[in-house]
Amino acid sequence: MIHISTKALQLALLMLLMPRGAFAQELSLETCWERAKAHYPLSQQYALIEATRDYSLSNASKRYLPQLSLNVKASYQSEVTKLPLDPAALGLPMSIPEVHRDQYGATLDVSQLLWDGGRTGASRELIRSEAEVSRAQTDVSLYSLRRRVNEIYFALLLLSEQTRYNDLFHEEILRTKHKVETLIQGGVATPTDLDAVEADRLRSERTQSEYLALRRSYLGALGLLMGDTLPDSTRLSFPEAEARVAGDKARPELEVLALQTQTLGARRRELSASLLPTLGLFAQGGYARPGLNVLERDFSSYYIIGARLSWSLGSLYTHRDSQRLLSTQERSLGLQREAFVTNQQIEATRQRGALDKVQAQLHYDDELIALRRRIYSSSTAKMEHGTLTGVDLMRDLTNVRLAEQEKILHRVQYLQLLYDLRWIAGE
Repeated sequence: MIHISTKALQLALLMLLMPRGAFAQELSLETCWERAKAHYPLSQQYALIEATRDYSLSNASKRYLPQLSLNVKASYQSEVTKLPLDPAALGLPMSIPEVHRDQYGATLDVSQLLWDGGRTGASRELIRSEAEVSRAQTDVSLYSLRRRVNEIYFALLLLSEQTRYNDLFHEEILRTKHKVETLIQGGVATPTDLDAVEADRLRSERTQSEYLALRRSYLGALGLLMGDTLPDSTRLSFPEAEARVAGDKARPELEVLALQTQTLGARRRELSASLLPTLGLFAQGGYARPGLNVLERDFSSYYIIGARLSWSLGSLYTHRDSQRLLSTQERSLGLQREAFVTNQQIEATRQRGALDKVQAQLHYDDELIALRRRIYSSSTAKMEHGTLTGVDLMRDLTNVRLAEQEKILHRVQYLQLLYDLRWIAGE
């Protein structure tokens, strides 16, 4: 029992002492999408759009709150109200006071809107519609980010596979080198044959360093999109080979156009509401000299209450042209939608053609690799019998490597074309 605990402790200590790079991080394409979207600065735009919408809706609703206005004035006027009578000339024992030419007053005005012809409702609808348009436009930007992630991910996937196959090629060169060295000792091969093998070994090492440098740079780019630092040991999983394209989802660009059309409808309803009158109550309380009695020489307080119906007819002049402008904008949005759908169909058709081409190439890749392998095996036998030079042997081995590299390229291209087709379709 003690022995088992000691072993477990040793294993735990060994895992703690192992470098972090020893545990290779494996990423899937879907994980990269999610992490890039979460890290992208525009993802925070959604919260700002909602906050802006809520503030605007709150302000629009406050039209029905009582409106207060405090006014204070002081003035001097050249003439004041006078009665065209002279009491003394009429023999009347009285005098008519003259109003002060310097006048003062303070008033508090209160107004309460009862009905605004639907302006508030139309305004709130427009605010919501504009917020939805902003959200959809943000969706478009984040959807474009997904294609950028695709490009980097599949470039990394190709480099990873090329690096792996180049390692296998390098090992095969080393085995061939050992075989040629043995043949030199037996007098079958010459140092020139070994030089040909050595040249391909150096070329393979140079290619490997190029692959590693490119892979490191792409890992850095993907890490920036995801907000993380990806080590060289990061592994990428192959996505599904058959990415289904249902074609029943709309691209976010089309959603933006649809929401913009709805916004024009909200603007149209707001425009119609502007033609209707408004009804409200008002009250005014004041302290002034003179008050409501203009012949009063002293300060006095007063109040006025009532109802007011307001109907501004100035918008009638521009109403027809404003309606025509909205109709023109609706037709423009319709044309933009048709153009987008047409371009989408053209791009999808071109993508399907490229997909069929790569699929046909994949059909022959395995057969071609098998043929190249048989040719190389035959060349190896000829080399052992002294009827083939090292240059010819390495040429046949290079042909095997090129055939394998083409298969890798076609396989990754096929996957990228599939996922690009999904992106075009809006999935």
